Amino acid sequence: MRADLDLAALRARLAGGDGPAFWRSLDAVADTPEFRAYIAEEFPAAARLAAAPERRGFLKLMAASFALAGLSACDGFDGRRHELPYVNQPERILPGASLSYASCAVFDGFANGVLVTTRNGRPLKIEGNPDHPWTRGGTDVLGQASILGLYDPFRSQAVQHLGRPSSWAAFRGAMAGFLAAWRESGGRGLALLTGPITSPALAAEIARIRAAYPGLRWFSSAGVPRDTLYEGARQAYGRPLETLPRFERARAIVSLDGDFLDLGPGQVGLSRRWIEARRAAHAAGGLLPMHAAAPTPSLTSAKADHAVAAGNAEIAQLARDLLSLQEGGSATLADGPLGAWLKGAAGALAAARGAGIVTAGLAQPAEVHALVHRLNGALGNTGASVVHVGAVPLLGAEPVPALAEAIGRGEVQALFMLGVNPVYDAPARLDFGKSLARVPLKIHAGLYADETAAYADWHLPLAHPLEAWGDGRALDGTVGLIQPMIAPLYEGRAAHEILALLDRGEPGDGRALLRDHWRGPDQDDTAFEARFSEALRLGFLPDSALPVENVALTGSAPAPAQPSAPGDAIEVVFRPDPTIWDGSVADLGWLQELPKPLTKVVWENVVALSPVLAGRLAITTGDILRVEAAGAAVEGPAWVLPGQAETTVTLTLGYGRAVPDHLSNGLGYDATRLRADGGWSLAGATLRKTGARRAPATTQDLGTMQGHDFVRVQNVGAPPAGETDSFRLASFYRAPEAADPGHERAWGMVIDLDACIGCNACVTACQAENNIPVVGREEVERGRWMGWIRVDRYYAGGLDAPDTHFQPVPCMHCEQAPCEVGCPVEATVHDSEGLNLQVYNRCVGTRTCQSYCPYKVRRFNYLDYTGAMAPVEQQQRNPEVTVRARGVMEKCTYCVQRIAAARIDSAKDAHAPIPDGTVETSCQNACPTRAIIFGDLSDPGSRVSAARQDPRNYALLGELNTRPRTTYLASLAPAAKDG
Repeated sequence: MRADLDLAALRARLAGGDGPAFWRSLDAVADTPEFRAYIAEEFPAAARLAAAPERRGFLKLMAASFALAGLSACDGFDGRRHELPYVNQPERILPGASLSYASCAVFDGFANGVLVTTRNGRPLKIEGNPDHPWTRGGTDVLGQASILGLYDPFRSQAVQHLGRPSSWAAFRGAMAGFLAAWRESGGRGLALLTGPITSPALAAEIARIRAAYPGLRWFSSAGVPRDTLYEGARQAYGRPLETLPRFERARAIVSLDGDFLDLGPGQVGLSRRWIEARRAAHAAGGLLPMHAAAPTPSLTSAKADHAVAAGNAEIAQLARDLLSLQEGGSATLADGPLGAWLKGAAGALAAARGAGIVTAGLAQPAEVHALVHRLNGALGNTGASVVHVGAVPLLGAEPVPALAEAIGRGEVQALFMLGVNPVYDAPARLDFGKSLARVPLKIHAGLYADETAAYADWHLPLAHPLEAWGDGRALDGTVGLIQPMIAPLYEGRAAHEILALLDRGEPGDGRALLRDHWRGPDQDDTAFEARFSEALRLGFLPDSALPVENVALTGSAPAPAQPSAPGDAIEVVFRPDPTIWDGSVADLGWLQELPKPLTKVVWENVVALSPVLAGRLAITTGDILRVEAAGAAVEGPAWVLPGQAETTVTLTLGYGRAVPDHLSNGLGYDATRLRADGGWSLAGATLRKTGARRAPATTQDLGTMQGHDFVRVQNVGAPPAGETDSFRLASFYRAPEAADPGHERAWGMVIDLDACIGCNACVTACQAENNIPVVGREEVERGRWMGWIRVDRYYAGGLDAPDTHFQPVPCMHCEQAPCEVGCPVEATVHDSEGLNLQVYNRCVGTRTCQSYCPYKVRRFNYLDYTGAMAPVEQQQRNPEVTVRARGVMEKCTYCVQRIAAARIDSAKDAHAPIPDGTVETSCQNACPTRAIIFGDLSDPGSRVSAARQDPRNYALLGELNTRPRTTYLASLAPAAKDG
């Protein structure tokens, strides 16, 4: 072995060993300065053992290292002492007992409060944090799936240099010379590219670096940018602002392609506030109506009481007409469906003057947002039902096109890229990969070795939020604290720790950096420690939301944009994918197999078009379409989508990834090819069939109720839509049994269909809680999807503007269960508390129960779906739930493991009653709108008993006499839906 040995290669050989020849070769280097430096850097606590040059001293070091599974597992964090595996068990940790810690789930930089459940030091489940001022207990699908992201085997697992494994020590050594040169030049030629930043600590770190290197230029990149929101506020008020609706003060909502109920950083907090206001209005005898116009259906438009399909140009004109009508003028869109919708929306806003909300989504241009601000101002809504706070993300960074231009001029000599993937999601016209080739030094840090990492000289593994210290703001500005639940699995580091290298010359300690930022120079240490510990316990800093700002309109309304294409030309609109967002989480199997809320498609994206356009071009669902514009094209399967604007085609982001050996590789098409300028719409596209066909994989075949009343609608003032007759009919299956005098509880569930927004948080939460496997596209196509709860989507009315309904369907836990009659081995049985249980080790896989079940909620393990899971993935499994073997039926059990835990706790207290609300099923806890109510039906004071008495309560397929323990509250609708 040479004296100038490759330390990265040595480290790899130390981990694997090369037999006797390897150990003999160590004699040649044991005394070299390079080897001593390696020992000091990699094993600081044991470096003293290697002080002696003889072989015996070295063997002492190696024996100690191997005995502790490598000293780097304990001391490789350069001074960090708070995320270490314990040897002597801490007092608060009981084997097998769960602990919950408050932290935050990060979504495009925004921090939503969560509770992380751990077991024996292993994070297992994400729950909502009910104390967090913004989220208040709910979660979204990305928050739920983040636990899988922690254990994702596709995560970046090592520092890489020129595509080969390296180490943090090698990276620090390589940077030493560059740092000296940058300090001397003031950072000339140095550039930093980040995603959206809401972290005060990270913002302060960037400020220090920019002060130390005046020549450094900072750029920002995002797959789903919020630029149009801030630019619209700047046009209206002179400065960028966040707009927050106050639903509790509203009496009418008008959504112009709004997205407050759709997946996004604000979904959890906004949807919770919307449903609470709607429930309050209904309790007062009315309704909080919503009028929605959108070019492509969304969760927001699906929940609207009055919806209409409108292209992007028509959305802008609707905004102008609404403003004109409020100012005493006239409207240009006076006829047809748009005219009728406009009349109803304008009337509702006028009647609710000062208590109305007009909103637009991030996919609308800045001009529409500016018009919406002026409309809210003209109606007197601003400052009352609509308020503004400062922009939450740190602003001031230059956009990616400016970076590409600077690279082209040779002004960027070194580029740090933190948590971004511009090669994939930057505007297509930039050809960012080609631009990167011109940068002499490229350093990329990310959770994945993605498309951008392939162009970088150095790739550094970022720490997952569940294994890092940090902070961030929610949409209202509330500062959430992020604390690690486990030591980094792959030696990853947080972004602010990496940036500390530029500021201090070496990576920092994340906890110390966070504490130092919030402590300040003059605070008393004892008082600060108390406040900091309390903030960690809560998961946020109390009273840290941004203050409401006083705003005043400036200038005049923006001039109408000139049409860029004929009115009947095809317009392409781009949207984030409703399950994998911008593709940054595309390697998570839970999200790939999560049905899209409106199409129920999995494992790919589709080309959505309207029934009218499909009829005109003779297109049916499954035809492979080619969409072309500006010299670029994509191909994907057609999906005829009711409620789509007539000449609008929708493409979703996040697919078409090109990362070899990753789960996402080759799935779907890459919509960014057509998104040349990074905008949200593209006019003048062409659409044609290629002649090929491939049916998308979907979990729901029928979109209508086929004459049944699966989803019932209760019009305000109309006779009740609920019924109780089905619980008094004679049983078809067996005679009613006498009540058990020893019976203590009767568990049941009620699902409020008016509150369900179809977000699928319940589906992902159930998968995380109950070890439900991912089966893959081919198995889904065979009808073998394994989800224990599904959210059915139904259409009613015409295809152009249908009413859209969502219905979560878990096991009904029928009191008179058909599955029990059919099972030949009594694998499905009832317990004394009314739960319909599945005894897995008794099941022989006849699938008779599945045939007898009218709700089709039972799943069969056709294959060993979990046997090939990577060992790191297996660490996420919930030890309280059986991992089912091949050949058994499985289904929802109302999270019986949580019921058992509450029962054990009550037994410790002399069998005290279980208080209402103590047991929450995973789906109930995850729901951001609290649409699911669970509890003891035998307790007349429980919330579920009260919901059962609601006039809207009814049983799904109650006429079959199954007497389900899960019932529904009918959806609400205005007294007359005449627009």
